Amino acid sequence: MVEEGSIDISPKYQRRERWPTQAQSALIESFLLNIPVPPVYLSEDDYGTYSIIDGKQRLTAIHAFMSGQLTLRSLERFVELEGMSFADLPAPLSNALRVRPYVRAVTLLRQTKPHLKYEVFLRLNTAGTPLSPQEIRNVAFRGRLNDAIYESAEHHFLRQQLKIKGPKSPNYRKMMDAEFVLRFIMLSFHWKNFSGDFRRSLDGFMSSHYDDSQSQVDDIRNRFTTAINRAQKLWGNYAFKRPEGLGWRDQALAGAFDAEMVAAYQLSDSEFKTLADASDKVVDLTRQLYKDDEFETAVRQGTNTPSRVRLRIARLTKALKKMASDLA
Repeated sequence: MVEEGSIDISPKYQRRERWPTQAQSALIESFLLNIPVPPVYLSEDDYGTYSIIDGKQRLTAIHAFMSGQLTLRSLERFVELEGMSFADLPAPLSNALRVRPYVRAVTLLRQTKPHLKYEVFLRLNTAGTPLSPQEIRNVAFRGRLNDAIYESAEHHFLRQQLKIKGPKSPNYRKMMDAEFVLRFIMLSFHWKNFSGDFRRSLDGFMSSHYDDSQSQVDDIRNRFTTAINRAQKLWGNYAFKRPEGLGWRDQALAGAFDAEMVAAYQLSDSEFKTLADASDKVVDLTRQLYKDDEFETAVRQGTNTPSRVRLRIARLTKALKKMASDLA
């Protein structure tokens, strides 16, 4: 069904591959030993076509092995199969893999509500490799907004600052880039009345907006594009980082990301242009802000505290607007 296109094992919203070759090989060995494997959960996209809610790692491993893309490594029982692909297997074993019905499938029909899919995913997320909150959102709230978040997460500057160099980067596999996009979008609307619970706030935003019109989604996407492009212009390689000694700590901080992205977005076009022409002064201003213990603490510690979210965003926004006025 995968080869025929009936099952999409890599929908945009699904988790990114995280199983190493050894884990994939162990699954294939389980099949050869006739050990039962948990069912996969599918979501019906259209009549006769499905995408994966849970079980992507298993189906990906099966498909990779059966199609010749996976060679077996670090087996415990079938050590004689080390380094073999499906085509290399002895005939009795390859025939057994072709005919035995190993994997059961449970399907959620098209009319299943998103909140129910979310609940299913939460309940499934109790064994194996735990899913990150963003991985769960990307399954439960699929749609135009989710696609826009996923596409926005490909922005080269965001990935550069998060040190995402390719599919094997830990932050990529956990979808941290997508979560940062959603984090900014939610705060750009609600930073003044943020509840103090990022997970609940991000879930709530997706639940409220997953079925927004294309026009509404485009407006939301433009918020992020505007903010990330401005952050790149204003802070360059120092964006989302904090000072350390005479230099800058080479690690992006969520608190710094919040402050800089929302502050940059709130600038008028004329304010931004003025500051972009003096980006070195913006960097110096930011360094000076970190000398304020209250601001530094709001960026680095207890970053979910509502008062600290408001402080770091408001303090940086005010400083940038004042600088723009002074330079105008």
